[in-house]
Amino acid sequence: MRTEKGVAIIAYKESRGSNRFLVLKRTKNWEGWEIPKGHLEEDDYRKTVEIELSEEAGIDESDIESIEGLDSDLEWSFEDEGGKVKREYRGFLVKISEEAFVDVSGNPSDEHETGFFMKYEDVESLLTYDNQRELLDEAVTHLKSLA
Repeated sequence: MRTEKGVAIIAYKESRGSNRFLVLKRTKNWEGWEIPKGHLEEDDYRKTVEIELSEEAGIDESDIESIEGLDSDLEWSFEDEGGKVKREYRGFLVKISEEAFVDVSGNPSDEHETGFFMKYEDVESLLTYDNQRELLDEAVTHLKSLA
């Protein structure tokens, strides 16, 4: 079994007195809603977070206020051309500046149709996969512990 490493990102910003979380509408390979994620680049998790937010959501590095590791990772397996692939994506909580907005038009892989910063309840109800909901829940719990 081949193992691929990467990042799974819970990105949020403070807006109108509450936190809004980033969700993307995926259209490549499958259709549904997801958080930003991607393969590990240059063996550097922090840099990969910056790259994925830029590529998938058009968020500039200058709009990233903080990057913090979460205690949970996303793990899943699937069949790929006759072989099994395991993905291990490290979870990160990323604070984005309030002025930042989502722009998926520059995505080099054309993975997403659109994206939004939305209230937790809305993002939680849209996410296609349970493991991404669980990571979102961990991030929200962490943010509440800081308040």
